[in-house]
Amino acid sequence: MVKILLLKNGSLSDYLIGKVTELDEEPAILVEGCYRICDGVLEEYPKYSSQRDLFLTSDSVFTIVDPSTQILGEYQKVDGK
Repeated sequence: MVKILLLKNGSLSDYLIGKVTELDEEPAILVEGCYRICDGVLEEYPKYSSQRDLFLTSDSVFTIVDPSTQILGEYQKVDGK
């Protein structure tokens, strides 16, 4: 299921989008096909890596929400699915 994650980074300014799977133990979240949303534009995340799948701990995430139709469409274009 594609979701947006807002990370706890002090200013709550990092929004990630990807296919989210919640796990039973830490790291508690798997994000597949992860991209960062910056001013409505999707950027590769993490930078400097071709890896698009990452694990997050539950204490690094502020909230998880559904993407808007527009952002979901942009994600489907870059993710190729």
